[in-house]
Amino acid sequence: MKRGFIYFVFFVLSSLSAFANESVQLVMRAPNMVANGQRFRLDISLKNGSSDNIQMPNLSGFEVIMGPSVSKGKSVTMINGQTTVSENISYTYVLIPKKEGTFTISPSKAIVNGKTVMSNAVTIKVLPEESNPTASNNRSNSDSGNSSSDVSVSDNDIFIRTEFSKTKVYEQEQIIATIKLYHRVNIRGFDEIKLPEFNGFVSQEIDVPDEQKYGGEVVNGKNYKTFVLRKLVLFPQKSGTIEIEKGKATAVVQVLVNRPQSRNIFDNFFSSYADVKKNLVIPSLVVNVMPLPENGKPADFNGAVGNFQLSSNITSDHVKANEAISVKMKISGSGNVKYIKNPVLNFPPDFEVYDPKVDTKTTATSAGVTGSKSIEYIAIPRSEGEFTIPATSFSYFDVKAKKYKTLTTPEYKLTVEKGAPSSTGGVIANYTDKENVKVLGKDIRFINTKNLTLNEKNNFLYGSLAFWLWFLIPLIIFIVLFIIYRKQVEENANLVLVKNKRANKQAIKRLKAAEQSMKAGNNSSFYEEVLKAMWGYISDKLNIPVAQLNKDNIESELVSHNVSNQLISEFMELLNTCEFARFAPSEGDGSTKLNSVYSQAMEIIGKLEQEVKK
Repeated sequence: MKRGFIYFVFFVLSSLSAFANESVQLVMRAPNMVANGQRFRLDISLKNGSSDNIQMPNLSGFEVIMGPSVSKGKSVTMINGQTTVSENISYTYVLIPKKEGTFTISPSKAIVNGKTVMSNAVTIKVLPEESNPTASNNRSNSDSGNSSSDVSVSDNDIFIRTEFSKTKVYEQEQIIATIKLYHRVNIRGFDEIKLPEFNGFVSQEIDVPDEQKYGGEVVNGKNYKTFVLRKLVLFPQKSGTIEIEKGKATAVVQVLVNRPQSRNIFDNFFSSYADVKKNLVIPSLVVNVMPLPENGKPADFNGAVGNFQLSSNITSDHVKANEAISVKMKISGSGNVKYIKNPVLNFPPDFEVYDPKVDTKTTATSAGVTGSKSIEYIAIPRSEGEFTIPATSFSYFDVKAKKYKTLTTPEYKLTVEKGAPSSTGGVIANYTDKENVKVLGKDIRFINTKNLTLNEKNNFLYGSLAFWLWFLIPLIIFIVLFIIYRKQVEENANLVLVKNKRANKQAIKRLKAAEQSMKAGNNSSFYEEVLKAMWGYISDKLNIPVAQLNKDNIESELVSHNVSNQLISEFMELLNTCEFARFAPSEGDGSTKLNSVYSQAMEIIGKLEQEVKK
């Protein structure tokens, strides 16, 4: 008996110890949207602890109908021999909002075991009270049966529409597009959904947190629950009127259906629910895109639109010859950061310059795209002396000020001292200590009687055919090389021709980068590199500026260059596939699909290289 009592005491102490180790939480819950005059509950729960000293939140914006009502509970759980005791206390209010608006209920506080615990704050949006509120999901047909075909859902009960932050913008000016679902009925899901495609725009997806996707709005005097299906930042690529195509969806809606009259009192009391399919059409919209003004456009303007800042620095202004220097520039701000071209930095002729290293970081939010583009230029001075790296400029169009602005980097003075000879430079060796050739061994040599070559008497090289060929062949080679060199100079002066010739090489280079991303398992980077390869190839091959690249222009240009319709269709389909996979990735994007996309890109670029004649 005494031993059993000791076990019981040990069990109680273990339970209390486990309870003490549990974390104490104070949680406040309420609906995020109510109508004015509608009752709702506010629950404040203290988990894993008890307290007689709890501070309730300020409820001055609401009328308290009831509360706080208190309920307590305790549970004991034993897992793997460890006992856990949980004690919970709940405080419940019934409230009615006094007016419309958005209200934040401040956190409540509790003192548990000498420590202060705070709850979360709750934000509630109060919508206007409807003059004749009727719950759409309670609508029933008096003579309807249980079949869903007898019940209909109104277009005012559920609809989807696209909203733009602006409908009148400049080229490359960012706008926010939100595709939002409005409903007054219970939704079970979607059988089919095809959201609008924003042709004529470059888009970037906005990652909306789950808690921000849900909301409520008043439309035509009625309160609707809302859900954000998709949110993007759009950059218009051409001026004029751009019409956004329609979308469509099939929603499965749950509606309440009264049972037919029956003698059974329980059948008449209860109702049943039916699933109804509702076909929805997402209306089209029109965006008016204004061209960027020609008046005051700087010569170095390259399509940047937004609000930007420019900074630069150099690693050192004193270096030795054959030592590398680095000049870093950073363009930051909001706008089309990803598509900004690198500013041109002119180094002195004695410098060996490498391709710049570019690092772009962007974030898309409801306020638009912000980020930075860092460009690092690396050069090696090959001779000593005093040099100047001239200032460079970056121009952009400020949409708020509606004018062009130019930012300039400082000029850098560079002192290059004599350094170690370069292993690859033109260092000339000076051999001045030569030694005379010595004949070692015997001073009298035997006459060679084997493998003799005999020449006719008076047969001299001078004046012979071989003599003249020694002069003519180098001269012919020099003339041919000179003609080739002149031709290359003329071709290099023709920038359009240079871009045309290097289009295939640059595309293959970008596809190699896509292959590396594929091997690394970075699907998003893979699709982005494939898109860069495809867009860049068309820009270089057809001499279309990046700012004017869009699907309509590409299709018309390919047609004008006599490219087959099948190849054009394959090219456009691959663009759509990559854009969709990039902004709406799926779990099914495995290595097989990536390899297929990579092979298609290589094949399409190869075919275009054969069919596009410049």
